[in-house]
Amino acid sequence: MRSKFSKDGLLRISGLARETGVPIATIKFYMREKLLPAPTLKTGRNMAYYDRSFVTRIRFIKELQQKRFLPLDVIRAVLDQNDAIISPREVDTLVGLEGTFYETMHYAPGRNPLTVEQAITHYGFDPGELDFAIEFGALEPVDRGGTRYFEGDDILMLDTLAELQRAGIDKSLIPNEVSLPIYAGAIEKLAREELKMFSRAVTGKVEEGQLATMALAGVKLVERFIVLLRRRLLLRLIQELRQEKEDGQLSKAAG
Repeated sequence: MRSKFSKDGLLRISGLARETGVPIATIKFYMREKLLPAPTLKTGRNMAYYDRSFVTRIRFIKELQQKRFLPLDVIRAVLDQNDAIISPREVDTLVGLEGTFYETMHYAPGRNPLTVEQAITHYGFDPGELDFAIEFGALEPVDRGGTRYFEGDDILMLDTLAELQRAGIDKSLIPNEVSLPIYAGAIEKLAREELKMFSRAVTGKVEEGQLATMALAGVKLVERFIVLLRRRLLLRLIQELRQEKEDGQLSKAAG
């Protein structure tokens, strides 16, 4: 009996999601970002089928994105073998940072994983909001036996989003459709440049055994630097706006 997920050995997008454990929304995101080629067979405006090479490619993309912390343009360069963006030696450097570094970065001590359904109930989030956050990469649930779980940094992210709501900064004030693209776009660009800068700086110059320690220290210290710099820039912008207002009032009074 032919599976509802397939057609003559080809898979629908729901079949790709079932085979890879990657949500349909994420697969569509990969398609929009040109990480996946055109469908193997398109039978209608909203109906397409994919061969099994898509399963392998999707799993590889998720591995590079989740466990090797590579940004999308670097993943695209790896898949397309584009040395102009990142060289094979630099890829090897970044891939070598897996393991202890990844576990340290993504471990939230004392926090149990939550299924997506548990997160919706526990935090009172709208399912559509979570789907939107997943689509933009702010949340990345892992699949275990067909059930999606939030763990590690995702739990901390959910806590933060809930605290923002309690502070009154919720979707009624600033919709996710406005805020998430701004933050995701700006931070992805920053992460991309940081990763390129780091990989080019250390490749061939730092021993492999030192890389993870150096990278972890760098991430923590740069995060502190970014928080302090952002705070300073916000205060500076507020001061500039206040000065502009005062100057305008003086000009108006003088006129």
